[in-house]
Amino acid sequence: MILRTEVLFGGFRETLAKLGLEGRGLLCCRRGMDTGWAGGMEVLRISPEPSLEEVEGYWEGLRGKEFDYVLAVGGGSVLDVAKVLAALMENPGRVRDFFGVEKIPRRMRRLIAVPTTHGTGSEVTKYSVIRVGEEKWSIVSENICPHVAIMDEELMRGLPRDLTLQTSMDALCHLVEAYLTKFCDPLVDLLCEQGIRLFLEGLEEAVEDTLEGRRKMMLCSLLGGIAITNAQASLVHALSHVLGGKYHIPHGEANSLFLSAFLEFYSGERKLEELEGRLGRRLREEVEGIRERYGMRRLSDFVGEKEALEVAERAYRNRRLVEGNLKRVELEDLRRMVLRSL
Repeated sequence: MILRTEVLFGGFRETLAKLGLEGRGLLCCRRGMDTGWAGGMEVLRISPEPSLEEVEGYWEGLRGKEFDYVLAVGGGSVLDVAKVLAALMENPGRVRDFFGVEKIPRRMRRLIAVPTTHGTGSEVTKYSVIRVGEEKWSIVSENICPHVAIMDEELMRGLPRDLTLQTSMDALCHLVEAYLTKFCDPLVDLLCEQGIRLFLEGLEEAVEDTLEGRRKMMLCSLLGGIAITNAQASLVHALSHVLGGKYHIPHGEANSLFLSAFLEFYSGERKLEELEGRLGRRLREEVEGIRERYGMRRLSDFVGEKEALEVAERAYRNRRLVEGNLKRVELEDLRRMVLRSL
């Protein structure tokens, strides 16, 4: 198992001060964030789930400026874009040159990642996902794993209920999908199991916005990020990248639409049954119960049968995510998954 990021726990500003950062910094953050504490850092505000053209525009505005480090404070989109910008500071080429696996030859400029949601785990992953036209494309490189992650559950207090549910379900997808890939080793198995326990224990408390609930989901998300960096995601993400890119559905919600059907696909798989035996829970029943309890939307709220089948066909072309599964996956399997999710 590989973890290329130094993970620090504690109050954000106090922990940041202890790093002793010197020189000029670039702060990437969400729109509307109070940056009065940022001192002399240049501030770049990132839009939610930005397109390739937007990311290229961010870089055009920065090209030629010198930064000693990048500080990213926000959700998955902010962290993912900051990774790309930090990589461009150390590597020739354009954003579009980085898509694919290990297309970034040199380690990016020093990046400190501070998540304010508990979903993507991007603070420790080798992934950056960017919307390109009607799809979402992935950049996969060890050279964009953040140098430092600062974990402070206080930053996650006050997240709206829907965003709490969507990001939490994203973290659960990471853990379940990674657990059911060919690449999951015994240590990552343990991380996935513990992360799923934290999800089951912490979701309701997080929805109620308790500090303990936020802490559990923060750790759940962190473990999910470590898991997919070592074992990758799979079919849920293959489908959600197509759906989210075309219909502009938030990433966590897009993932949540397919998780129950994914677990149904793996029903009877020995590894999943052993996990559920240790947990004392049936994960598909838990997921469906959560979706019903909180009134989460279904795939049919966004697309009809024809469009859903098109999502399955396009997702099947993502060979990296399709071929990494424990079970052999055929196009018909993805078709059944999307129809089951309507």
